[in-house]
Amino acid sequence: MAQPHTATLVAEASSEAAGGEARTLRLSAKWLVSPRFDLCFFIGSCVLTWLFLGLYHLLKSFGLAPRAESVLLTYFVFTAFFDHPHIFQTFSRSHLDPIEYGRHRFAHTWGLALFIAAGYVFAAFNLFPHVIVFAAIFGSWHIMRQHWGILRAYKALNDDRERLDDALDFVLFWSGAAALYLHDYTGNPPQTVIYGKLVAPFPSLPAAVGDALLWAFLAILVVYIARQIQKARRGEALNLPKLLLLTAALGTHGLVFFATATPFLVAEALETTYHDVQYQGWMRHYQTRRYAAVVAKRWLKLGLIYGVIVGSIEVLALIDDSHFGWLFIPFGMIVLWHYWVDGKIWKLRAQPELREAVLKR
Repeated sequence: MAQPHTATLVAEASSEAAGGEARTLRLSAKWLVSPRFDLCFFIGSCVLTWLFLGLYHLLKSFGLAPRAESVLLTYFVFTAFFDHPHIFQTFSRSHLDPIEYGRHRFAHTWGLALFIAAGYVFAAFNLFPHVIVFAAIFGSWHIMRQHWGILRAYKALNDDRERLDDALDFVLFWSGAAALYLHDYTGNPPQTVIYGKLVAPFPSLPAAVGDALLWAFLAILVVYIARQIQKARRGEALNLPKLLLLTAALGTHGLVFFATATPFLVAEALETTYHDVQYQGWMRHYQTRRYAAVVAKRWLKLGLIYGVIVGSIEVLALIDDSHFGWLFIPFGMIVLWHYWVDGKIWKLRAQPELREAVLKR
């Protein structure tokens, strides 16, 4: 890992501090890998949400909306080139690393097999729509937990440890995640269209609940901004990577769940693509440090091949579930397994070989 980069921006203030000295704005900027790498993979990749939104509307402008091809084409690009390749990357940590494989052998063997078997049981009893609901909720939690983990890493790197800031970071992040996400669950119909005739019974909250959560988040945001202004006026360094990540994560969440209204599959692409590229960046860094750069390139290529194959099967299943739905069940359950197992394989405090690989400078 590159040496930490620390930046201090000195701004020519319009007002003078006591004694006639110009006030300065100090920014602490220590990065997980490097400024370019972090801004590309961990923060700046949020722009892909806007690009996918633009792709969807571009396809609609070509007259594809009446037959829903705009939805399916947007979703295929997402699932084949971003989502399933990132799912495949999990195996490089769970099965390629002998230490981790031995640590959670059951989860990586019988656990995976049980997930796949459960998928066929759910399908046999026509319960797969409920699995879709569970996967959507679990997946959103998985995404926000990844953002939170990176945010905590930036706090540790930049010695951002004051109790008040710890509390405000936690409350702002999770209140924003909950308020923006649950706002999308107000006023839902009894059945949400996934694609074609496939529907799922997503829960619906009273509009008053969503509004109350949103106002609470906005109030916390005002307090948070005031705290940053107070720190700046005192000459304390502001944690630049943390603030950028907060803006990217909550901004993306707000765009997907509050500011736009898109079909379910498009919303899934908008929400998840940023997370997928974050994960790819993390895996590239881990694989390069643990093994070699050539290993990271090999896994990226294999992941793309896997993604195109599985993405094609998934689209076929959406078009004709009666003939192709059974083919996608194992890959769909691997996604759920990925959500579950990721909570086990990235615990840096309990995994010394992982700390050595990704944190040692």
